[in-house]
Amino acid sequence: MPQEMTQGKPLGLLLRFCIPLLLGNIFQQFYNLVDTIIVGRYLGITALTAVGATASVNFLVMGFCTGACAGFAIPVAQKFGARDYTYMRKMVANSTYLAAGFALILTAVTVIFCRNILVWMQTPGEILGQSYSYLVVIMAGMPFAFLYNTAAGLIRALGDSKTPFYFLIIGAVLNIILDLLFVVTFQMGVPGAAYATVIAQAASGVLCLFCIKKNTRSFK
Repeated sequence: MPQEMTQGKPLGLLLRFCIPLLLGNIFQQFYNLVDTIIVGRYLGITALTAVGATASVNFLVMGFCTGACAGFAIPVAQKFGARDYTYMRKMVANSTYLAAGFALILTAVTVIFCRNILVWMQTPGEILGQSYSYLVVIMAGMPFAFLYNTAAGLIRALGDSKTPFYFLIIGAVLNIILDLLFVVTFQMGVPGAAYATVIAQAASGVLCLFCIKKNTRSFK
């Protein structure tokens, strides 16, 4: 951090930036995949179906979160490239306020209407309870998803796509460990897998914030 993207061979710069970004998008889908595998392996087909029934809602909401946070980082990257650091810091502040606002509103709406959404999707009654217990925890942890994606977007805006990717790997490994701990050892059931995902996302976000605070003078 930060990485100069306006000097050097464009192809090499783009490849070094884009490869960790693409791999990071894959790893973000890894959270739900791990939950599905561990729930199916240790809790049975009903629990697996319950988690699978939430996939479309989860993908929609998380996709909005990822896209919005990536958009917030665009003006920051533009001002950093122009070396207009004063205005860039204003864009960082605006991105933070917008992300916090979206996180609070989206979390409140999805948590309140979580069961209604599943009913509207015609989720079968025999899995509705478990689907709700999983999805409501994921939606309640939405601020942590915004935390990681906003902080990671700001780091990438300065040309560094590797650091958020490394933190995402740490989060993915932590998710596997916590999934096994909560589901298998503590026998928390389907909600245990959701708690593991939320905690892993929170850890990745906090690591990004720590990195920004420690290493990035441009944001101060």
